[in-house]
Amino acid sequence: MKKIINKIIIISMLAIFILLIVFIVIANFSVAPYIKNIEITDSKNFENRVIINVEVGNYFYKFDKSTWCLITLDEEKPSKDDDRWKKAVNNYCSEIVESGDYHIYVKDKWGNVNSIDSQKVEINKVLEVKTNKDNVYLYKGMTEEVTYELVKLGETSDNVTWSSTNEDVAVVDEKGKITGVDYGTAIIEVTSETGTKGQVNVVVSNFITKPMINFNKSYVSCGQFNENEALLIDKILFDRVDSAGYGTRGGVIAAARFLTLEFAYRIHYFAENGRLNNYAPYMHVDGEGRFYHRGLYLNPSKFEELEKGASLSGPATWGCNLTTYTNLPEYIYGHKYPNGLDCSGFVTWALLNGGVDVGDMGAGVNASQFDLDDLGTKVQITNELMNSGKVKVGDLIGNNGHMAILAGWDENNYYIAESLNTTKGVVMTTVAKNKLVGSIYKHIILMDSVYKGDGKYTNMW
Repeated sequence: MKKIINKIIIISMLAIFILLIVFIVIANFSVAPYIKNIEITDSKNFENRVIINVEVGNYFYKFDKSTWCLITLDEEKPSKDDDRWKKAVNNYCSEIVESGDYHIYVKDKWGNVNSIDSQKVEINKVLEVKTNKDNVYLYKGMTEEVTYELVKLGETSDNVTWSSTNEDVAVVDEKGKITGVDYGTAIIEVTSETGTKGQVNVVVSNFITKPMINFNKSYVSCGQFNENEALLIDKILFDRVDSAGYGTRGGVIAAARFLTLEFAYRIHYFAENGRLNNYAPYMHVDGEGRFYHRGLYLNPSKFEELEKGASLSGPATWGCNLTTYTNLPEYIYGHKYPNGLDCSGFVTWALLNGGVDVGDMGAGVNASQFDLDDLGTKVQITNELMNSGKVKVGDLIGNNGHMAILAGWDENNYYIAESLNTTKGVVMTTVAKNKLVGSIYKHIILMDSVYKGDGKYTNMW
């Protein structure tokens, strides 16, 4: 009896083993792998997408644990032969996706497919913080407010925080108003709640001052500025012009005010050597005496901008000695004087740097030449004209032989940006409103037809 029982046990165990083998064989060819875990992470290369990471699980009895994944927006279950299947690496599959409801499938070597119903992907993030300026240039105590725009996906907060990397140089308040504290550089950061940052580079420079009329400024001296310093001064000028509107009335006003008010130094008057387009009585062509180019003429690196043959006795940057070939009471023909700008040289420089290229022309010495007083509409100065509303800041003002820019006015005065031998340089002069008629200024050049719109400007700085 005992032998019979043992045989039954052995046969039963053998049957169970055989059934187990059969089950394993059948399961290998019919049981799909499964999804152990799904994670969604940010994509470093694609700001508007994320990565779905799928961890695939397989049963211990699988002979071949190779698996494939398919992540799709399609609701229809894919076939085992779909060419979109991707083989898992170390039991992981990844897919870069946009927002949406995704169906995730896994399969084994024999084509057994498993799935989850769906995985909703929501991308809620700030992709970029755009500031209206990359660079801000300040003098000590100056403030400028920076604005920003959030480029977002999904639902995110509009809240941002502002900070400065160097509060000894510049500070910023919660509205983005930056204040220059001391000379140097700083970075202002604006950070969204999701951690995305925008930034503004800040330079607080001693090359600029609060705009004010100051006849006691030091003159630019020869060789005063190295190439990097000269480049910085140009960048500040361009920033002022671009903020006001390059090519507009505001841009020209900004250029004129920069050189006469904000720049910390004064440019000499220089009795020009003629123009690039020369005519009698000027018998010498020398663009240096006018520097009809963008930027300030402060460093020898600017020599490469001069037209071939333009330098008669130079080259000589502003402040460096240059021979004059014009007779004036204060200037003797053939003698050397610090280079700078004459009246029309300053006006054409301001126009060009403001984005309005009228050509290198004179102040209007005679009717036979096309000069500055032939631009726009020339109108005789009268009280009626000045009270008509036709005249704007940024119009030209002068007389036959002299030209300047009307650069501001208030309740009592007109402010005129000009270069004169009597003022010995580029300055902002003041004329009482009740004294303009009968003064040295005889006509206004209305410039609406010359400028490309008004841009941004104020009647006073």
